[in-house]
Amino acid sequence: MQSDIIMWFFFIVVTQILALTTSVILWWLIKPKRSITKKAIISSVFIINNVALIYGLSEFWRERFHVYLVVGILQGFMIYAALITAAIALIYYKLLKGQCRPKLIRSIGIMIYIGIVSLAVFNAYSPVVHQLTVTTTKPLNEPIDIALVSDTHLGRWFGNRQIDRLVNLIDAQDADMVVLAGDIMNDTTIYYDKTNMHERLSKLRAPFGVYAVLGNHDYLGYEEAIAEAVTDAGITVLDNESVLLNESVWLVGRSDDVDSTRLSASELLSKVDTDKPTIFLEHRPTALEEISDLPVDLHLSGHTHGGQIFPLTMLKQWFQPLVHGTKNIENTQFLVSSGYGFGPVPFRLGTRSEIWMIRLQSAS
Repeated sequence: MQSDIIMWFFFIVVTQILALTTSVILWWLIKPKRSITKKAIISSVFIINNVALIYGLSEFWRERFHVYLVVGILQGFMIYAALITAAIALIYYKLLKGQCRPKLIRSIGIMIYIGIVSLAVFNAYSPVVHQLTVTTTKPLNEPIDIALVSDTHLGRWFGNRQIDRLVNLIDAQDADMVVLAGDIMNDTTIYYDKTNMHERLSKLRAPFGVYAVLGNHDYLGYEEAIAEAVTDAGITVLDNESVLLNESVWLVGRSDDVDSTRLSASELLSKVDTDKPTIFLEHRPTALEEISDLPVDLHLSGHTHGGQIFPLTMLKQWFQPLVHGTKNIENTQFLVSSGYGFGPVPFRLGTRSEIWMIRLQSAS
């Protein structure tokens, strides 16, 4: 109880510091001469910030709170722009001995802010395709091309246009199979149903099938509805289950950590012939040690978003062994995707929307 109070106190203090910092930056940018104008700037920022905060806290960590997060992150980007502008001004005035040109510096600050926001939106909505080749010592007659998509977070900010692009990207890659590594929807099916995303998602197809596991955002009270919607779109949800693909490769899918019925990896593997190449699909990359001791050739996951926004892109690496990308441990190739979608806020800074194409082949 006491820790919760401290956490909330810290959170509220941070939001007010953010609002105060934003006020100072706007004051520097506008340079108001009248006292009433200065007061109006500060009052407006605090009113907008706290109205958004109260609105967000009325539905904590759901859609309304996401609106506040957007407001807060836009303020954070303003701080980034101010710091970069200050560094440029320092170089210009101190090192280059330039003349005092405050209007120019303020104009540069505005352009930097617009650039940061534009880059963050571009990264969120402009996916790239990464390639990876994994070689197994187990027999496999022909290579299999696998498309990994994670964290689509279908919802308010991410919908039909992004599904269409995903379908086109995967069709262009000629994937043999597609796997979705959880957080398919952003908490609920409300926007999925409202905008008829079913029609678009149903176009996602591959010769060996499309498979999915659910992530933590799929387990917030709508897990049955989400699983049903995904299944209706022609996607097989693997809930602690396995399937043999093309009589040659096992795909094992495990539910998210929040699922109380989740099985251990060894329990799931006891039901498959691990003499064949084995792919393990789950939402979070939290089981590296568990999986690396087992005969798994390829482990696929998402969840981390790669940190999504700087400085989380760096901070997460201090606490997790693999935040994004690939790592080979023992005989298992691990791959963590930063995600095709982005979750609560439509920004990425230091990461980019992505899908992975993995070619699984035999050394023999």
